[in-house]
Amino acid sequence: MARLKPKVARIDSLDDANLVLKEIGILERELEAIDAEAHKKIAEIKAEAVAAGEPIRKRIADLSALLGAYAEYNKAELFKDRKTVELSFGVFGYRKSTSITCRKTTVDLLKKLNLTQFIRVKEEPDKDAMASMDDDQLAQVDAVRKIKDDFFCEANREEINKELLKEQIA
Repeated sequence: MARLKPKVARIDSLDDANLVLKEIGILERELEAIDAEAHKKIAEIKAEAVAAGEPIRKRIADLSALLGAYAEYNKAELFKDRKTVELSFGVFGYRKSTSITCRKTTVDLLKKLNLTQFIRVKEEPDKDAMASMDDDQLAQVDAVRKIKDDFFCEANREEINKELLKEQIA
């Protein structure tokens, strides 16, 4: 197969170069207009999706709060030997989460006790590293470990889809 050389106009002068730059500028401007219109449409679609989904998000939050209230009210019997209740349409329960709260004096006390591995370069306590400290060490540096059970719920979409399919067939 013979090689084809693309036909390109020649630039023989600064005036030609200037005209090429002009055309490039015009084409870039057209691209920017196309991109701007696309971004505008995308923003409109996103805004519509947010507005359309708001009642659904609110309903999910309401139902999650309702389930959380049920779990809290029945915590003693539902979660005596487990942290999660598994049902056919999903799971709910409590997850342990740990956070460390510090006071303004914590950094100075960490320095004073030569515990600099628990200090970030930004001169703030490294709470992730401090999680390995015991409660006595945390108390020495004006910090406290707080442990709480955070509620969660997850829908079992596979079972829900099966149920919806059964309802459609019936």
